[in-house]
Amino acid sequence: MIAPKTNRLLSLAFAGAVLPLLGLCALLVKVVMPIATGGMEPTVAMICYIAFTVITAALVIVCLNFSRQLARQARGEYQTP
Repeated sequence: MIAPKTNRLLSLAFAGAVLPLLGLCALLVKVVMPIATGGMEPTVAMICYIAFTVITAALVIVCLNFSRQLARQARGEYQTP
């Protein structure tokens, strides 16, 4: 068992990890963007957009679910899966 204070801290850490993930996704989308002077082909760029979006969405969902679970544990609410 982890102490309730530690659970609250980890809950905030997981919730706060979402913003850097979204920033990293935005940076990667900006890097693969096709431009007039070069860059990736539009088809390859679209595949990259979809891949980055799916991976980022999955990581955000996992982080937020862990955050909610740790917040419930900090309050003493235990739910079986």
